[in-house]
Amino acid sequence: MNVNMKNGETLNNWVDSLSAAWAGIQVLAGDIEEAICSHAVYYSIWRKYGILPERYNWHLKVPELNFYPLRPELVESTYLLYQATKNPFYLHVGKDILENIDKYAKAECGYATIHDVTKMDLEDRMESFFLSETCKYLYLLFDKDHHLNKEAASYIFTTEGHILPISPRWREKPWEEYLENDIQDVSSDSEKSVLDVRKNNMTNCDRIPDERRYFLPLETRYLQQVEASIGLTVT
Repeated sequence: MNVNMKNGETLNNWVDSLSAAWAGIQVLAGDIEEAICSHAVYYSIWRKYGILPERYNWHLKVPELNFYPLRPELVESTYLLYQATKNPFYLHVGKDILENIDKYAKAECGYATIHDVTKMDLEDRMESFFLSETCKYLYLLFDKDHHLNKEAASYIFTTEGHILPISPRWREKPWEEYLENDIQDVSSDSEKSVLDVRKNNMTNCDRIPDERRYFLPLETRYLQQVEASIGLTVT
């Protein structure tokens, strides 16, 4: 939920579709268990309407802003969670998202913003991030042999879905070459200016046991609690 950054008090009773990216950030931080829970909240909202409304009031259990401009954040978190866990559940989530976008947002030429997720009427516009982010993450989710997936440690995505290579040469201090001429005992393992996450073992990534990769990422009782908090009725 949204809180006051100075005292932690709750500011309002809604979450928006942009904050669905939080689960992906938790994945990158190695907090997989919390990422699974965060993702379950937004996917439950998606399942309730078939599409994710822009803003959802979790206290009243209704949308406050009903439009869906084909945002990528839930897809991005789904992609990152699959990469981290390899749980096929997230392939199912991606399939659900893909099919519903095709079912409700497809227009004569492209895909359109959904004006109201309770009516599924369309607006005459398609945001550029749909192509550059939403489609990109969906494509990569299902293409397991893609170079970016096989060499994931060599790249990072910006918040706008741009792909940046990670190179050790960008982590060196620019003045080190000068210091080496003056200091004879400089170690070859000199301190880097930025933590090399590829060698960082202080994550929670290994907490997911192998047997859980092929079951629901959350125990049923916990998933039911999430669904009840959203007002999702499962038949």
